Amino acid sequence: MYNFFVRCLLAILLVACTGVEASYLDASRIVRVGLTKLGTPQSFTIEPSTGFIELFNKSKNQAVYSGKAATVVVSIFQGGKIKVAIDNRKSLYYESSELLFSPLGKNPLNLKIKAGGKKSFAYRGTISVIPDKGGLLAVNLVDIEDYLKSVVPSEISTRSPDAAQEAQAIAARTYAIRNLFRHGQGKYQVCDTVHCQVYPGIVKEIAAASRAVKRTEGQILSFSGSPANTVYHSNCGGYLISSKAAWSGTEIKYLSSHFDGISGQEPFCSYGIRFRKNQPTGKLPAPAKDLIAKPLPWNTRKLHHKNFGHRVGMCQDGAIGMGAIGYSARQILAFYYPGTRIETLNYAVPGIKPHIETEKPLVVAMKPAVSSTPLEGPFNPTQISTLTRNSRTNRGKSSLLETLKSISNAKSGSAATGIRKMFWTPAQPGLSRQRNIL
Repeated sequence: MYNFFVRCLLAILLVACTGVEASYLDASRIVRVGLTKLGTPQSFTIEPSTGFIELFNKSKNQAVYSGKAATVVVSIFQGGKIKVAIDNRKSLYYESSELLFSPLGKNPLNLKIKAGGKKSFAYRGTISVIPDKGGLLAVNLVDIEDYLKSVVPSEISTRSPDAAQEAQAIAARTYAIRNLFRHGQGKYQVCDTVHCQVYPGIVKEIAAASRAVKRTEGQILSFSGSPANTVYHSNCGGYLISSKAAWSGTEIKYLSSHFDGISGQEPFCSYGIRFRKNQPTGKLPAPAKDLIAKPLPWNTRKLHHKNFGHRVGMCQDGAIGMGAIGYSARQILAFYYPGTRIETLNYAVPGIKPHIETEKPLVVAMKPAVSSTPLEGPFNPTQISTLTRNSRTNRGKSSLLETLKSISNAKSGSAATGIRKMFWTPAQPGLSRQRNIL
């Protein structure tokens, strides 16, 4: 008891002395997703895409099998005892342990899993199997960026313009980071259903959504020093309503009621519906230079047409309409979450100070100002490696900002810098697509 008290006291003193608090920007890029749609059956069948698998015993903190495996059957018996049968040639037994299954080999790597005779689903990352409620629970330990590759096309139409998919990626990433403890300190952080965000695994992934996730890597919306509550819905009916009108409680400034568009024009969601359904949209208006989300009284419940969903936060059909008109992802987010800022999670920019909007909180979605510094977003791995190479050859000769300008302004294959322009920047959004590197 005395030793326990001393350890606790030392821990308290350490926190008090350092004065350091864990920041939401330090969130791990690995998220635990409960595969609740699979239920808690008596057995799971797992198939690695490569034919090789590693089995890790969490309680002993060690790998207990690594090798060939076309099919692995995990079963639970009375008392919580688990049996792992590998290709009907090797059986292993464990007492109420969390077991981690990871595919081994070359990319692409994934695991198929099915409960009993049900349909199988494929997931990236690792699958954890845990005794739960007399059965087995499957949890996917996956990179949050890979998680979003499935969430984005599951939550918004796959016909959405690039800007709408990028806005959805940022909103979904923010929602996940904000709700990492929605299921408490339990066996998983978020679930795979509409209760959190829809996540069916690889089957739903599409190239356009994956590019949107890549272009926005690590970006989230924040408000007053914490992740914003980026709720979203299918169609607002032409008018957003406030969070207070929908769910009572305290009024949230960036979840206000306002018209979904510009006065005198159709709401954005009207254009979005037609675009999504591949119907004639008519002549689309030009993007407004000054797009203002004019707030209405908090209890406004006006409708222009039938709505689908709670009408709070981002209207997905509205985002599609805005993207079709020509608004950027940043303008879409500023319109639906006015006053929020974009920040970059630390895992996305290792070794480089992340991009944080330093101007006053955006309360309107304005036409982006022309910047003399083209690199304003988070750096991607190609940029990081290029900066590293350049710093070795020009150490002490130029500042980081000058280096970035040199890289951004150099012509492809320029002899002056010896750097190939193989990265995306906001100033040249088509570059990476032309190079086919995303």
